Amino acid sequence: MKNLWIAGVVAASLGLSACGATASLNDAVTSLGSSPYLQVHLSAAAAGPGTTQAQQMLSALSVDLSYQNPTGASLASSQGAANAELIVNAGGAALIDVREVASNVYVMLNLSALSNVPDESLSPTETSALELLFGGRWFELPASLINSYVTQGAAATATAAKERALGSKIIDDLTTLISDTSYTTLASGGYSQTGTLASVVKAVWPTIAAADGDLTTPSDVPGTYAVTINTSGSSTTGGSVAITAPGATGVDETVTLNATVAHASDDIAAPTGATVITPALLKGLLAQAT
Repeated sequence: MKNLWIAGVVAASLGLSACGATASLNDAVTSLGSSPYLQVHLSAAAAGPGTTQAQQMLSALSVDLSYQNPTGASLASSQGAANAELIVNAGGAALIDVREVASNVYVMLNLSALSNVPDESLSPTETSALELLFGGRWFELPASLINSYVTQGAAATATAAKERALGSKIIDDLTTLISDTSYTTLASGGYSQTGTLASVVKAVWPTIAAADGDLTTPSDVPGTYAVTINTSGSSTTGGSVAITAPGATGVDETVTLNATVAHASDDIAAPTGATVITPALLKGLLAQAT
């Protein structure tokens, strides 16, 4: 869940860096993390001759991400202790609700919402059986249980530090690319920019290759990107990223990710009456689901 928070900051930061100044990148990070609360709504769309099924699927799905620093201080000062919530919506109904509160994770499934997703693969019988087992109930995965399945110790810490350093370097590469590319200032507030996917690969590949020397350098990367960031004053209110590239038929297809940002005072609390998952119960639930 904390990785989702980092991803949100990265996305908005890269978008605002299109103004061509380091200060704008700092403003993006400050804008997203300056409040105790952050909500991000994500939706996606597809366009092109080979994307009919994807269009139907994406039109039914959306994701809501919420974050709260329980101390009341800014999210930027939470030091990894922020509460977080991820909701996957299907046709306007919550399909999956996942919360992380005080390092415990809570999950609720509403599998009946799958009926709102075109061409979902579960049969009505399978959906009903799983709904009877999991649906409408909160399950709690205690931090102790989660930690028992996660590699601990110095090796894990070193790996995490290495991954953070790699991610930071890639962000720097992309920021340099975007800030060095021409952009348009929007009258409504914000910026937009287009460029080639080849330029993106060229910018980040030296860093990626240095981390994994076994990779083969791509020789041809067709397609373009379009980034838009919307602002109100110095605050980020949303944005979009569109990728256009040739599809299977050779005709261009486009996938677009849209985001809106808010800072409403919305506490993320642990649900009451959650069923606490123990190793034995987890084993039994997985066996029944199978």
